[in-house]
Amino acid sequence: MSLLRSKGVLLSTMVFMVLLALPSVSLAGGNALIVHDGTAGIEADALGNLTAKLTAASFVVTPSVGVPGGSLASFKEIWDIRFNNTTPLTASDNAAYQTFVQGGGSLFLMGENIGFAVRDNSILGLIALLGGGILSLSPISPQNTETILPPFTGPNALSTVTFLAAASTIAPGFGANIANDGAGLSAGLVFGPGTLSNAKAGAVIIVWDVNFMQAGADANSQTFLANLIAYLNAPTVINAGPSSVPLPPTVILVLTGILGILMFLTVRRMKGRVTI
Repeated sequence: MSLLRSKGVLLSTMVFMVLLALPSVSLAGGNALIVHDGTAGIEADALGNLTAKLTAASFVVTPSVGVPGGSLASFKEIWDIRFNNTTPLTASDNAAYQTFVQGGGSLFLMGENIGFAVRDNSILGLIALLGGGILSLSPISPQNTETILPPFTGPNALSTVTFLAAASTIAPGFGANIANDGAGLSAGLVFGPGTLSNAKAGAVIIVWDVNFMQAGADANSQTFLANLIAYLNAPTVINAGPSSVPLPPTVILVLTGILGILMFLTVRRMKGRVTI
């Protein structure tokens, strides 16, 4: 018995040492807030599906009609799934979200196609406030089927998602595209840690299509949602951000040459004005 007990202690010690040696893994879980508008239909369907996905990822989910008052610091992830023109982000929404993201929170914002420009442009206003750049909606809608870009190709294997009439911005600003329709347009944007100059600790994801979040959406859409939840749980740097992207050497040489020409012309002009 004593020999068996000694072997058991030794085995437990070895297992403990192996666990210590393993790289740390960020486990899902925590508090998640879902902001919705309280209406039936598509948004209620998305609310139910998202709640199920977050609960499966060990989150404690709190739904709220509108952004609740007070501090949002107790939440790890906030999902604002409102998409109608009747629910644009307000000044108070922006203030609450800015404080949340500045504190290192992860925020998801739902937009829709170009027919929902009031809602969509209010989201772009928040991105500008956070320091993600001045963005504009593309007048052209992206193709429905888009190639998903890393890191959203995991942790669950995923290559494409078919959206339903999404919108896109012309460019991603200081963020990055989540997908590519083959023509440079994307149904989603991500601003990882360090890319928002006024909220460098946090992360923001935008998707311009609510339909992918519905319970009846296809398997790839469900996988995409699961990967978004995983990313926002442990966001990584995707783009270096506005302050740390150096100009290419060729651009520096061209600018230096232009500056030299301007200085030469200025000196020549001044000499021409001198009367001897």
